[in-house]
Amino acid sequence: MEKKYESLTIFEFQQRFPDDEACMEYLSQLKWGKGYVCTWCGNTKFCKRKKKYERQCTKCRYIETPTSGTLFHKIKFSIQKAFYIVYYVSTTKKGISTTELSR
Repeated sequence: MEKKYESLTIFEFQQRFPDDEACMEYLSQLKWGKGYVCTWCGNTKFCKRKKKYERQCTKCRYIETPTSGTLFHKIKFSIQKAFYIVYYVSTTKKGISTTELSR
């Protein structure tokens, strides 16, 4: 997460990331906010795909999502839940056990 979100309260965090759509939009802006660059070949041109946030390189045809190459890649639960886990772990002073996290 960006530094400007470090000091958010849980209520502010919930308002900023109310659903999976908001989380994907945030990751998309972080990854491609200054322009798309293919991670495989470096090409800067892409075409959009059926899934809203997927982009495909026009040169090598590599398909990329905002979660590709991040800790959110291939998670088995919602991206919003993953954001909350990261928020909780980063704001807890003593750390967190896996048992506590699973609750």
